[in-house]
Amino acid sequence: MSPFLFVSNGPPVSLAIIFIIVNLVAIKSKKFEGMHATKRISYGTVYFPLAYLILCLFWWERQIIFQIALLLLTFADTAAAIVGEGVRNPESYRPWRDQKTIQGTIVMALTSALLTGLGTTLFRSLAGMEPLELQLLVPLSLFVAAMATIAEAVSDSGSDNLSIPIVTAVTYDLFFESVGNGGVAVLIMWILLSFIMAQGAFSLRVLTSDGALAAFVLGVFVFGIGGWKFMIPLAVFFVLSSLLSRIGKKSKKDQRQSFGKGSERDMVQVYANGGIPLILTIWWLYNPSDIIYFAYLSSVVAATADTWATEIGFFSPYVPRDIVTFRKVDSGASGGVTFLGSVGGLLGATVIAASAWFFILDVKVLYLVVAVGFAANVFDSILGATVQASYTCGGCSKRVEVAHHCDEPATLISGSRFINNDTVNLFCTLSGGTIILLMG
Repeated sequence: MSPFLFVSNGPPVSLAIIFIIVNLVAIKSKKFEGMHATKRISYGTVYFPLAYLILCLFWWERQIIFQIALLLLTFADTAAAIVGEGVRNPESYRPWRDQKTIQGTIVMALTSALLTGLGTTLFRSLAGMEPLELQLLVPLSLFVAAMATIAEAVSDSGSDNLSIPIVTAVTYDLFFESVGNGGVAVLIMWILLSFIMAQGAFSLRVLTSDGALAAFVLGVFVFGIGGWKFMIPLAVFFVLSSLLSRIGKKSKKDQRQSFGKGSERDMVQVYANGGIPLILTIWWLYNPSDIIYFAYLSSVVAATADTWATEIGFFSPYVPRDIVTFRKVDSGASGGVTFLGSVGGLLGATVIAASAWFFILDVKVLYLVVAVGFAANVFDSILGATVQASYTCGGCSKRVEVAHHCDEPATLISGSRFINNDTVNLFCTLSGGTIILLMG
């Protein structure tokens, strides 16, 4: 009800910031535990005002979306929690980190669909707008409910208090953007394509179950918002990189395991590579421009260059060298580079840029995107060699890149324990997109 109670979003924004700070301090200092006490560690009381802040900043003038986003969090999420905790014989599953129940998830989906449909009808009436036609209202309600339910299912430590309202708001806008660009059938096509690609990667054991779910959501938003010009570069990266990872899988698996890396990408790894392209796509939804698309393309190019450099570099006949010290390092170690791997990274960058040729038709821009993406890959290697955490395993005495190895804690020997390979990959794609934005 905030848009009806306040003339501007200034007071709500201020209150949200205050509650974020107060609740975070309370959790860290273990004060006022009754506000956030649960059976597990939860930052839900911080995520909720953060979500409210984001809604106030970006959806304040769009009251229907604002209200529905908060309705789903307030009632649908609560109903799911009550049923999940109260049912006598719950059927539990773990889509990511938090354990959920089938019964709670079903209630979340049904309640979300009902609230979206009724809320849309009610708030449009209050705003003096024409009722939404049933052939649009039903798929809108189902689509928003499905995405909000996924957001609730893949939560961690109360993160659904943030993800549910934001995913709901973006999904609501995505629906009408897709309908305007081809109708409900086009949106269904993107959903099916995203599912097929995610399921295929899971079947080939390229992605874990949670990684496949993350890839599906990523595809729905990127393909649904951006259409072919966004879909083709990301699909080329996804398909070719997956196939490339299958070549020499056995030898790669042995080397990856010595550094605590698995051959299957999980949810965190999917978003470490695709999170920045996703954010840029959502930005483009609200502010379409060439520079944002170039930044999106550059971030995908950076992810591809990094992935291909690693996958192809495994086959180098020469020992990798640290990009900073030029000392020999073990194959697969972060920060290690080879000539073959560098050529592979440049090839990957070129392939992605070429896949966008028909949407840009400017060879100078493509050259720039390739150069920036490859430079981001080099930056990735420098971060891997300098600030990424490196450990010694107490069990096998090998150098590893995870804090636990051989079922026991490893000893930090260099870098920061707060920066791992996923963090470095995120900075890689972020740098690729940021450079283009700064140049624009």
